[in-house]
Amino acid sequence: MEVLEIVVANNVVEFRGQGGDNIIVTVAQQAILSPEEMIAKSKIMLLHAATFAVDEENSREQRIADAGDEYRLEYHDNGEIREVGGLFFPDLDAVRDECRRSAEDLWKDALSRGEAPVGWAVRARDRRGDIVATVDFSDLQRASADLHQRSQSRI
Repeated sequence: MEVLEIVVANNVVEFRGQGGDNIIVTVAQQAILSPEEMIAKSKIMLLHAATFAVDEENSREQRIADAGDEYRLEYHDNGEIREVGGLFFPDLDAVRDECRRSAEDLWKDALSRGEAPVGWAVRARDRRGDIVATVDFSDLQRASADLHQRSQSRI
């Protein structure tokens, strides 16, 4: 589904797509979140919900065992650190990919607000609390500059 519009009201984020397709995410809030924070949290929730296939024949324990190891992702956005725990990934490469995708979203959101964030963007911790993956904003800035330079050299 291509998202054409995002509507935020109260603790609900609605992603409106082509042909009338809609996805609604309700976010349980302990604190008041800005619309940008609500959207970011909803995207993360959708991404993780989409990674699990529901098989009625298997028990919940079997699905978790098959999903891989458990991780906690930490997001550094607009001076705040948010954590999402209880996430399962099949391997460390999948954890790194998710960190990179999430960091790119944070980078784009920051640029849209006219900010140039520094430091780490997203990091992942394993069950013991050890950091196993980190993506820095500087990594994204370098990648963006390299891409821009390559596109300019083709002209």
